[in-house]
Amino acid sequence: MGKEIKKRTFTRGEKLSLTWFLLFSGAALAAQAITLFGQEPQAHPERAFLPPFTSVAHLLGTDHLGRDLLFYLLLSCRTAWLLAIPPLSLATLLGVVAGTSAAILGNSGLKVSLWKILVLLFLGFLYFYFKGAVNWAITTYSLSYLRYGYEGVLVFLLFLLWGMKVPKGLKRGKNEVAIPIEGALLKIINIWSTLPKLLLLLILSAFTPFSLYSLMGWICVTYWVLPARIARASVLQLKEETYYEATRALGIPFRKVFVQFLWPSIKGPILTNFCFAASGLLGIGSTLAYLGIGIPADVPSWGKLLANARYSYEAWWIFLFPAITLLFSILSLQTLGNRFSARSTQASVTK
Repeated sequence: MGKEIKKRTFTRGEKLSLTWFLLFSGAALAAQAITLFGQEPQAHPERAFLPPFTSVAHLLGTDHLGRDLLFYLLLSCRTAWLLAIPPLSLATLLGVVAGTSAAILGNSGLKVSLWKILVLLFLGFLYFYFKGAVNWAITTYSLSYLRYGYEGVLVFLLFLLWGMKVPKGLKRGKNEVAIPIEGALLKIINIWSTLPKLLLLLILSAFTPFSLYSLMGWICVTYWVLPARIARASVLQLKEETYYEATRALGIPFRKVFVQFLWPSIKGPILTNFCFAASGLLGIGSTLAYLGIGIPADVPSWGKLLANARYSYEAWWIFLFPAITLLFSILSLQTLGNRFSARSTQASVTK
């Protein structure tokens, strides 16, 4: 039995970081509500480069188009929050599921009947064989619904053939193929980890039109690797413990084993990685906006304000306020990440 873990109180810096993060999240939600009502920053060229604290209507001044800087910063919080929190949450969930599945199943824990593999290959052949004809019919006769009907028929055939009885000659166990889940995951992780995340996002963004939600999808595709690696390593270590073998012998459902034993051991590294990855995504999102890649021109962003500041050095407030907001947001997440890291380290030492 390990020593009881002493609760670690919040330091002043951690309290300030948590407060700033809550304000940042609240500003993002407020900006989302404003966006739903169709409110956008209005340009007033006659008020361009208005210094801060000289007008109650424009407390932080205006930019080169005469837009209120405070309102633009508020809407930019929504962009930064959407590019960091939701896609990273989904990527973390996918990574934990993938890493845990790989550690539990290994290279021989999942076996698929040869019949089901043949069904998938057959339907894949049908999809690509008739895809050209379907696209021609849609383009020629403007039958846009035909694509959904075509894909719906294939999905119906998938469920129909998947549920059919397996032919007699394929019923024996030797016709089951083991899927190497762990080996495939490790190869994907090794390939995916060789590319820098910013470069990978630049490459992936080139395949889709500039859209905030498509960029969120690419972020989710890019950032699942490290959570998967953390979950796999933690679960492999816990599988060596005697209590895990005891739960297997007692027939306890895996869901209860994961909630009661596995998750408490991996949540510290996972939350630490989440905070540091989110802080990195704030910088990457601003970098992409600064370069004019991935984010549409009409979407407010801190990076666009920093880019506009290059053309008006005398308007220091256009650079200063978004830079401070971005810097404080990054530092707050990193401070919270350090707290989770120290807490998980303390927990591992006292075991």
